[in-house]
Amino acid sequence: MIFKDIVNRDIVNLQNCEDEPIHIPGLIQPHGFLIAVDSTTHKITVCSENINQFLSISYEQVLGKKIEELFNEAFLIELNQYQSENTNQTKVFNFTIDKQLFSISMHASVGKEIIIEAELTENQFTNSNSLYNSSKQLLSYIEDSFTLKELTNAVAVAIKKITNYDRVMVYRFDADYNGEVIAESKEEHLESFLGLHYPHTDIPVQARELYIKNHLRIIGDVNYKPVPLYTYAESHLDTLDMSYSVLRSVSPIHIQYLHNMGVGGTLTISLLHKDKLWGLITCHHYSPKYLSQEIRNTVKLHGHFITSQIDVRLLNEEYEIARKTNQAVENLISKQLDFDRSSITQLFQDTSIIELCNSTGISALIGDEIYTYGNTPNHQDIKRLSIFLSHYTEENHFSTNALSRITKDLSFISDEFPGINYHFIGNDYDCIVWYRKQTITDIYWAGDPKKSIEKDKNGLSPRKSFEKFTESVKDSSKPWLKSELTASQNFFNFFQIHLRSILLNEEKENQKKLSEILKETNAELENINWISTHDLQEPLRKIRMMASMLVGDDIKELPKDVQLKIIKMQNSAERMQILISDILKYTKTTAQHSDLEIIDLNILLQEIKEEVSDSLEDNEGQLLISELPTIQGVGFLLKQLFTNIIYNSLKFKSEARKPIISIRENKTSKDKYQKSGNYYKIEIEDNGIGFDNEYSQKIFKIFSRLNDKNEYLGSGIGLALCKKIMTKHNGLIAAEGQPDKGTIIKIYFPKN
Repeated sequence: MIFKDIVNRDIVNLQNCEDEPIHIPGLIQPHGFLIAVDSTTHKITVCSENINQFLSISYEQVLGKKIEELFNEAFLIELNQYQSENTNQTKVFNFTIDKQLFSISMHASVGKEIIIEAELTENQFTNSNSLYNSSKQLLSYIEDSFTLKELTNAVAVAIKKITNYDRVMVYRFDADYNGEVIAESKEEHLESFLGLHYPHTDIPVQARELYIKNHLRIIGDVNYKPVPLYTYAESHLDTLDMSYSVLRSVSPIHIQYLHNMGVGGTLTISLLHKDKLWGLITCHHYSPKYLSQEIRNTVKLHGHFITSQIDVRLLNEEYEIARKTNQAVENLISKQLDFDRSSITQLFQDTSIIELCNSTGISALIGDEIYTYGNTPNHQDIKRLSIFLSHYTEENHFSTNALSRITKDLSFISDEFPGINYHFIGNDYDCIVWYRKQTITDIYWAGDPKKSIEKDKNGLSPRKSFEKFTESVKDSSKPWLKSELTASQNFFNFFQIHLRSILLNEEKENQKKLSEILKETNAELENINWISTHDLQEPLRKIRMMASMLVGDDIKELPKDVQLKIIKMQNSAERMQILISDILKYTKTTAQHSDLEIIDLNILLQEIKEEVSDSLEDNEGQLLISELPTIQGVGFLLKQLFTNIIYNSLKFKSEARKPIISIRENKTSKDKYQKSGNYYKIEIEDNGIGFDNEYSQKIFKIFSRLNDKNEYLGSGIGLALCKKIMTKHNGLIAAEGQPDKGTIIKIYFPKN
């Protein structure tokens, strides 16, 4: 049988380390051995070279054999049980092989391999750090710690006591995965790392991903010599995914980094919160150090306890802040305020308005008015900021403690007020903004973060200097806490309701004034109607009468130009009478309050057909009426409606064909009004000159005309009157035209 190793020999350096496939090194640490078993055939497909140092057998003798040939029935029961559970979890148990006690770790790899890892183990617990005592310690954390800082400090002390590492740190990531040591327990002679920051480059992306998958990582001796993994040619395996492996060999770059720190052995526990890497518990020893599986599990349990308490402890820390901010909100919303603009000024004179979210100032832009309290930008800059934020975010709320990182165009604001807490009121650029002034923060790094890679005579290497480096951050304010943002949101909700009440009150006053004006106007209109009916109609009748006398039998005796002027005068007077008559009808329809009655449209249209018969005959037209529904309406108004539409069709007939007008109920088409099932749809279709559909709305406007008034007589008020009539019937009217083909008027009557 031919054997081959599966060591990944890709050249890795600091220029490509972020692409290093650290999950498939093909190497393990030497303090244990590894075999991989095909989950289907139970054949051993991968074996570490060092198996002979733990068992009296070589990897050549192991590869290709079935696992049943190497391990006893008790071990196979454990394997079969793991497979039957069909879980992604790692199975850990102690097992004796050749009179040696091993800690066995068993998990499924990507593909169909089951990875089995074995480490010699012993009971490292003493009476002072027994598993029971360590577990009981977790319960005491709940009683003895209130904040997250207190909890992480207690856990660091407990883990150091359990493991006896020289240094134990709790390490927390920020949004960019720069880390900060927030808790530490160490030997007295060691320099403290508490409060130091580490750049995100110290832990590459793929390493962070592995920390999410594999929650515990131990390096017993940073000077270890990696052990290669072997397979046989027939297995067709080129790599083995070791993401969940406890023995997986570490990146040589990380080993060099640990050498530069002077560390001899490490243990790292992942702290996950909401499925993200929140931080790490990192244990350093300055000489080689190995831990039994039991102690590792205990340390992992402490890590899980921290992450389970993150939300609770953060809430505890914010509780006192939340209590004060809520009290400030309560002070404001409990005020007895009138519903007028002066109440806004009253709110913006109370110090609680900035205390509610611990800001240094606040501004509100409402229409053309700006209200401020505390330290804020000037009015012009407030307007510029409001316009920018309305375009920058589609959300109604936005907050940042570093405005300059969002835009450089507002440096005149962000230099002094980098902290912005913005709420959009909902009209143009109206908004409320709370402000925070710049705070100069000193961040202490473990070495200069800009020198995470150093160059020496051997080329590029991880940084060697971890000496404290101070960086001053000047472009930000104190971050907005969740409780502060919640308090500002609560006040904003109250303010929106109050502002709406003010606007409604103002609208109510405006309506009262408009109502008075409308009454006066209506009274004047009644006078105008009276004048129109009597004083204007009479002179027009006389003009028409005199004109008709002049164009009688003696017309031939008059000069031709005089004849034309008299005829024009007569036509103008006639058009004026029609216009006045239509205006009266229009205003009468607007003021009409007649009760609705049941109207059979079939009977109504037959009456109309008789009334328009002379006009139909003069125009050689046809009026076709199909079966129509019975509706509720006002009889004389409905007569006016259909008569106007019929006369319109005759007026705008085509010279190329005789007019045909059909009136029918359309039950088949399903437009947006019919889909509701609440309307009868009546269509009046003609074959006249039609119109372009872009004017389908314009034709219903009063005095609107699409054609030359000299060519087609009329006031342009007919269809506007029709629309008024349909509005009075709680119905709808629409038009659809095709030039030179005809028009369809669609009217919708509500069903009972």
